[in-house]
Amino acid sequence: MKRFLTLVIAIMLVMTVLVSTAFADIRWIKTGNGKPANGRSGPGKDYEYITGVPYGTQVMISGVSANGYTPIVLPAGSDEVYVLTRFLVNYDPGVYVPSPSPSKPSGGGSGSSTAGVQSDIIKEFKEARFVTPYDVTTYHKRASGLINMRWAPSKKAPLIHAYSSGERLLVRAELKDWYQVEDPDTGWVGFVRSDFLQK
Repeated sequence: MKRFLTLVIAIMLVMTVLVSTAFADIRWIKTGNGKPANGRSGPGKDYEYITGVPYGTQVMISGVSANGYTPIVLPAGSDEVYVLTRFLVNYDPGVYVPSPSPSKPSGGGSGSSTAGVQSDIIKEFKEARFVTPYDVTTYHKRASGLINMRWAPSKKAPLIHAYSSGERLLVRAELKDWYQVEDPDTGWVGFVRSDFLQK
């Protein structure tokens, strides 16, 4: 009888693990400006900044929300971080498309420069198309050259990561001169110029 009960308990424990894994709470990062969400060591802006979690990254909720923050774990299985709960959605947000804003009169100031960058990004997205995801390899004609992944399709957009030649990425969408790619090892999603990628 004791052996039978031990077997039943073991089966129940295995089933509990399987069920909890099957119903893991998966979310995606969606920020209002397309920038990475701040990952912190605790539920509040006063906690230490750990890492940026890029727009479009798939994550798993790992605990209970508190103070407007939710604990998550990245696909690569890194340490737990807290992000603002409002940046978590239950669908893949796809390509970030910035909302057009009224352009300021040109006068050589920083406003006209910002409008120019935004205009370039909007032009890129006009030709954007989703594709069946496929693998590519980063390539630079100089062995020591680095390939930049940015949060938007512009050379002036903030950098997410710099890759060496020969690293594998997954193309999710094709634009005019840029591809939206995902790093399968980290879950990061960003943009890389198409001339630095090879099928």
